Amino acid sequence: MNEAERESQPELKLTSPKVFLPFLLVILIWSTTWIVIRDQLHSVPANWSVCYRFTIAGLMMLLFCRVKGYKLALDRSNQLFCLTVGLLLITIDYGFLYAAERHITSGLVAVVFALIIVPNSFFARVFLGKKSSPYFILGAVLAGIGLGLLFRSQLAFLPDRTEMKLGLGMSLLAVLATSLGEILLSTPRGKSKPMPVFLAWSMLWGGLGNGFVALFLDGAPVIGGGGYICSLLYLSLFGSVLAFILYFYVLHIVGPDMAAYAHVMIPIIAMAISTLCENYIWSPTAIAGSVMVLMGLFLAMKSQSKSARSVIVEMRVD
Repeated sequence: MNEAERESQPELKLTSPKVFLPFLLVILIWSTTWIVIRDQLHSVPANWSVCYRFTIAGLMMLLFCRVKGYKLALDRSNQLFCLTVGLLLITIDYGFLYAAERHITSGLVAVVFALIIVPNSFFARVFLGKKSSPYFILGAVLAGIGLGLLFRSQLAFLPDRTEMKLGLGMSLLAVLATSLGEILLSTPRGKSKPMPVFLAWSMLWGGLGNGFVALFLDGAPVIGGGGYICSLLYLSLFGSVLAFILYFYVLHIVGPDMAAYAHVMIPIIAMAISTLCENYIWSPTAIAGSVMVLMGLFLAMKSQSKSARSVIVEMRVD
């Protein structure tokens, strides 16, 4: 896309249908993955599950890139970039995320993960020079208070404090790794190639990293039965390929701080799903927290009086 074509593209914000609909779909998909992940932990070690998931997802993404006509070959520097992103976004993030669900509830992991809005906003300012507006800051504060209330409501399910500390520590490490990986993909280097190509190689490198960790910690590969295979395919195709493409499409348009609000909304939807599947009962604290999170999102969207022009509505082909 040349400069004249870029200038002719309309400015897109999170409230624009072309952005908000993918944003909403990501929230809906990732809200369902928490329960699926927890079910997988009963039959296969966490690192092997992550290895299988992202190896399959990476191969699917390569196939998608081939169909789209993208060049799959990368030079050494770009492969090292993908290796770094893969280790952060897949090996460390999902390795700790899956492990955390062995110690604390999936709902609490989702709430902790929503805190990614904080490091994303900080790193966006430090590394990308992106300043947050007063509306966004106020929205983030409200959302943070709401998450605190949701966090408190979930603590009632954790009588074992040692398990809680382990689970929370792993979740926070996953949040930090994810934030750094997302910031890397928001840099000029991360936008220099078609985004699915970088994601495909990052998934393969990350899955390989989890495979090495699994061999060291868990021994030979283990595979589950038919139910496990079905959930693995769901996590690979929908939770990884589709959701990652949509999420990073949104991230490249509105920035990592605004995109992180997807993670803020996920606990509410995940808890709603838990209401249907696990008989979760909403406490007044959880209801108040959810309302504050929604208010925070509304203010954050209001902060986008101006937004970067979309340069990836048509993904770049080199």
